[in-house]
Amino acid sequence: MTLFNGFGKNTCGQFRMWVFWRLRMLFVLCVVVELLTVMVGGEGTPGILELQLDEEQPAGTIVGDISAGLLPGVTASLYFISDHEGTGISSDLHIDETTGIIKTARRLDREERDHYSFIAVTMTGFTVKVSITVNDINDHAPAFPKNKATLKIPEQTAVGTKFSLEPATDADKDQLTVQGYQIKEGNVGQVFRLETKRAANKVLYLDLVVNGVLDREKRSSYSLVFEAFDGGSPRKTGQMTLDVLVQDINDHAPTFNQSRYNAIISESLPQGSNILQVFATDADEGDNGLVLYEINRRQSDPDHYFVIDPRSGIITLNKLLDYEVRKVHELVVQARDNASHPEITNAFVTIHVRDYNDNQPTMTIIFLSEDGSPQISEGAQPGQYVARISVSDPDYGEYSNVNVSLEGGDGKFALTTKDSIIYLIYVDQTLDREERDSYELRVMATDSGTPPLRAESSFTIHVTDVNDNPPLFDQQAYKQTIPEVVYPGSFVLQVTARDKDQGPNGDVRYSILPDKKTLASWFTIDPITGIITTATKLDYETDPKPSIKVVATDGGRLPLSSTALVEIDLQDSNDNEPVFESSFYNVSIKENTSAGTCFLEIFLHFLLLLWLFDLRSFVSLIYTAVVSGVQNVAVEKLLHGTAGG
Repeated sequence: MTLFNGFGKNTCGQFRMWVFWRLRMLFVLCVVVELLTVMVGGEGTPGILELQLDEEQPAGTIVGDISAGLLPGVTASLYFISDHEGTGISSDLHIDETTGIIKTARRLDREERDHYSFIAVTMTGFTVKVSITVNDINDHAPAFPKNKATLKIPEQTAVGTKFSLEPATDADKDQLTVQGYQIKEGNVGQVFRLETKRAANKVLYLDLVVNGVLDREKRSSYSLVFEAFDGGSPRKTGQMTLDVLVQDINDHAPTFNQSRYNAIISESLPQGSNILQVFATDADEGDNGLVLYEINRRQSDPDHYFVIDPRSGIITLNKLLDYEVRKVHELVVQARDNASHPEITNAFVTIHVRDYNDNQPTMTIIFLSEDGSPQISEGAQPGQYVARISVSDPDYGEYSNVNVSLEGGDGKFALTTKDSIIYLIYVDQTLDREERDSYELRVMATDSGTPPLRAESSFTIHVTDVNDNPPLFDQQAYKQTIPEVVYPGSFVLQVTARDKDQGPNGDVRYSILPDKKTLASWFTIDPITGIITTATKLDYETDPKPSIKVVATDGGRLPLSSTALVEIDLQDSNDNEPVFESSFYNVSIKENTSAGTCFLEIFLHFLLLLWLFDLRSFVSLIYTAVVSGVQNVAVEKLLHGTAGG
């Protein structure tokens, strides 16, 4: 008693608690032993309780009651719960061992754990297998691996080309995972579309498909906003931005700002002086759009009078000029890009060299052709005007004292004026383009100063064609010998005609002049080449020397033509059998007719047969017939006998 009292109240309470737990553990051990005995012995049938609830329910949500899994008539006042590490029972669920009520201990997340299971044992040893399924709710939105990405696509990529993109993922499952994609923004011109394919791993993969022509020069980039959506209601979405950069290819050539450049410089211009600048642009980018300039030395300025800066396009005088040596320099300037396979464009630079003068006269020349170019028809009559020239001189004002002269043209052109201000160039002699198709003219205007100053202009007058020449055959008559037996379409010969005119006026076409008397239908001619061929079978016996007339016609509005005779000698072939005029002859002669008497006119028609057959046999047969007194001789017997004898 003293010892017990010496423990005090606290020590006594702890001792009672220790005894309580020891008894409880002993009780549990007895129950487990009994449970094992029942299970080993096969006595009793365990109950099954299947429960489910949606994820994300608040802590304390009732999941179910273990007693619902007891068999009818079975009751329990205490449950022992089987639990071990890793099942999540003790951390995620709160199970009342007395009532059997199961509640959530926290918000459950199906994506972390979608199923719980444990066994509850009653004091009497009855077991209940409890299974809890956590149902998915649409609590996750689709998400792309990156919020922003970049894709480079070459321009002119073929329509239908696909580019695989990283797909979006959704922690939810089945219908609540990713169901599709769409382009929300940035698809200008609808040049892209999307294609999807769900793989065996349930991931919905995404391809970007080129749906239109990509032209970097029109649009160099696209900022596409993709949206992935699930199958929830309402559905959840996730977005990403894809920057599509259209990569350049060298699909544009440099373009000059003008196709021809002109400059007038003095022959006294010092070496190294800048003359003019050419300029070209290229719509491509990078090296594909970097324009470099050079003078084509093969086509122009082989003496290097001029040089050009490859970057700026500035043309500089490289050698001193001499007006008397050359008055006009024509340059071919190339602009090429810096691509591995460069595109090249040409421009023409005309540099007029001017005599060193101060205020020289000026001239304005207007050509009076329909299109304003320096040309005149060869059919122009003497007196017809070619060009109008107006002159002025700043030194003398409106009424300049300028003398205008014309050089060149070999006397075909002349100059006239009425007021010494307006001059007219006119045709002075008949022109013939076939003799000469252009004339170099130079108009010079010289003032009356001291020393006199002069302006001049050189140009070429082109003589245009009129249809004044007919085609002419190389020969007026052609002869050819061919076999009588040739196939239709066989070559006979080729005729050639030439026309001095130009263009359609000089285009020659051939034909055969129809003539029934000459059997022209036996032959045909190619209208372009003049090759004559047979059109049908030939017959020496009908005409051994057929002839045809071939016509050569030009393409003028009022066409001109000429003809040539083609004579053809046919070589006979043995293609005909002898033919009697009658198939039967009947004649009577007297028996005392003397030998050598003509008794039948058939001999006149049988001369060819007499040549072919044995003449002796034929005469002998006739003699025998006369001697024996034969009255009727059939030609058929005659022929057969002669041929056989």
